[in-house]
Amino acid sequence: MAKEVQELYYERAATGRRLSSLLLDVFCSFLLGFLLLVLVLFLLDSSPIIKAQRTIREDLSLSSGLYVQEEGKTRRYLDLVLEDESAVDNQSEEMDSCLEAFYAMETFFPKNDGTAIYLQYKEEAKTEDGMSLFENGKRCLTNDDYDGDYLQFYKESYEIALGYLFQNEDYASSSKAIILIYTFSIIGDFLFAILVFFLIVPLLFGKTKQTLGMKMTHLALVSADGLALSTGRFLGRFLFLFLIEVVLSLASFLIPFFVSLGMMVLSKTHQSLHDYVLNTYCIFLDKGEIYKDEAEYRLSRKEKEGSIALEDPKYRPVSGVDQDNV
Repeated sequence: MAKEVQELYYERAATGRRLSSLLLDVFCSFLLGFLLLVLVLFLLDSSPIIKAQRTIREDLSLSSGLYVQEEGKTRRYLDLVLEDESAVDNQSEEMDSCLEAFYAMETFFPKNDGTAIYLQYKEEAKTEDGMSLFENGKRCLTNDDYDGDYLQFYKESYEIALGYLFQNEDYASSSKAIILIYTFSIIGDFLFAILVFFLIVPLLFGKTKQTLGMKMTHLALVSADGLALSTGRFLGRFLFLFLIEVVLSLASFLIPFFVSLGMMVLSKTHQSLHDYVLNTYCIFLDKGEIYKDEAEYRLSRKEKEGSIALEDPKYRPVSGVDQDNV
């Protein structure tokens, strides 16, 4: 005996609706991610781990002499000197003293003679006319016209000195730890937001597996047999979408994304790449219903064709009735 075939008809989801749904979900994800990021950054600022790493950097900065603390704030020594309204030659003298002290510190030059490095910079310093600015580490052009040249040399030397400070093992390690913590926090915030709107929300909607955007645009997901997606198939669809069309797209100039978009618009079935691979379909669901399995469909059909509503005045409960046959 041939098995009875039941046909389910669903209207194909229009491309415009699908794109609108996607934009709504992306917007909600970014909004949630941003709100979480604000909260996380606030918490990180008071985190003992971040405070400890910042303290290491600040202590090294102050001990180098390249930074000073003024009114509770750590500032660059160069900026403080340039704010002084004294003569330019006085500014140069202050910078020279600062840099000589820094290059003499073994903390920042454990394997090299920092003083010799600084003297080498001085020997190589010249004016635009090719005249040497220093001789045996001392200023050799006493004319005030060259004050600007000397100050420019100290500005450049200060920036080079900062490079040595940042290369210090402890300073670099603390900076790396801070950057990694903030980077993973930012990524984690937006990843969590994506999981909420593209994974958790659809699972909460049950049979329709709708995102919030799909719910608002009356879209839903079904398998090739017209029934609801199983949890396993939906998880496979989400993983393919996330790993291939999101992560891989970011690393390959959005090629998988555009391939999926092209398939959705141009293919005969109008399936995107992840729907084609997982054999799922996006449908327009305005008033219809999606069934979990064949048994649920048959039960629903039987109720629509022959059941009596509970509010019907003719209804009388009968004891001993087999509920499976109602």
